[in-house]
Amino acid sequence: MGDDLEKPKEPLSECRVRVVGGYGDIVGLLDSVKEEIYRYNVLASKKGYYLKPVHKVYKPKGKSGKTIYEYYGRYWWKRLRGRLIYSGTTKPRVLPNPPENPLEGLSIVREGEDVILDCFVYEKYRWIFKDKKVVREL
Repeated sequence: MGDDLEKPKEPLSECRVRVVGGYGDIVGLLDSVKEEIYRYNVLASKKGYYLKPVHKVYKPKGKSGKTIYEYYGRYWWKRLRGRLIYSGTTKPRVLPNPPENPLEGLSIVREGEDVILDCFVYEKYRWIFKDKKVVREL
């Protein structure tokens, strides 16, 4: 069940853009909803669940680097015997609806403070990246 979550998904299209310094804008937006998510997780934890708004996968790159894939959405985890076990992206029936996550559906590759996105994903989320330089990747 959790195996699919750990496999990095390479960008689907050949058109990709790099948003120079764009990671700070993503973090700022996520920070604005974290308090609501924390409050929600207090309720969810009483039912044995935890909502994670972002999933990160680290993939080695070269001898000293790494590529970081980040997926924004709703990732549900169940607490069993003191461990968190991934239970999917579908909200468990026993829980109320979670707060909105404006980043839901966003998938990026992070390189330092830069983010790389498929062009179609960038078009959907371009409003996040205020006045940032955007460079087409080849």
